[in-house]
Amino acid sequence: MIQDNHLPAHIIEIWPFGLAESPDRTKTLLASLAADEQDRINVGIFPEIGRRHAISRVGLRRVLSSYLDVAPQEISLIKGEHGKPFLATGDLAFNLSHTGDHALVAVSRHGDLGIDLEKIRESAPIEDLALRCFSPEELEQWQRCPSELRVTSFFHLWAQKEAFLKAHGGGMTIPLKDFDCSVDPAVGSGTIRSRIDGDATKSWRFIASDLGQDLRFAIVWDGEEKVIFERNPEDAGLSRW
Repeated sequence: MIQDNHLPAHIIEIWPFGLAESPDRTKTLLASLAADEQDRINVGIFPEIGRRHAISRVGLRRVLSSYLDVAPQEISLIKGEHGKPFLATGDLAFNLSHTGDHALVAVSRHGDLGIDLEKIRESAPIEDLALRCFSPEELEQWQRCPSELRVTSFFHLWAQKEAFLKAHGGGMTIPLKDFDCSVDPAVGSGTIRSRIDGDATKSWRFIASDLGQDLRFAIVWDGEEKVIFERNPEDAGLSRW
């Protein structure tokens, strides 16, 4: 069970950890996966994407284990209708995102929670994506951004979009133009306006920031204001970036 008073209701803890592990270290980490997860991977030579995915799953289980009186490989995870993972029992909310050799896990008590980590890429087709995915209000504001801020503004907004989809739990069944996120990278927190059916009683909030190394992240949740607290990944037996 969740350790009493270990995580106050007004706190979201984030765990940044690295995915660039040696082959020997990777094999050691894989012991933290559940048996069914181990059955789905090749413990020999990993394709790069598969290796990163496996280590990110290890990281998630080790982080959750630090809150629960359960070994990482014994934690029971189930999936919602659209594939979002949940704990089979308990009120701990969590979400995982990774890009390249960097990963982030967010953990909170209760509620809907989503996190997204993005690597800023100058070569990304941001004009096309903005036209196809931004709401009219978002697109108008983004197109007014100074040219030198256009790429950063895009990924600031895009991270919120992805985190909202994950918090909502509907995945890509949710039209990206049916909710409005912050365009200005200087705005690190606020609310997300949703026009999705059933969201009238929701209070979607976000926190977004620059993490250095051309990385941006966003956390989205439903409920009261919360404070972000960064944890040391070594406390869960994981590597720093």
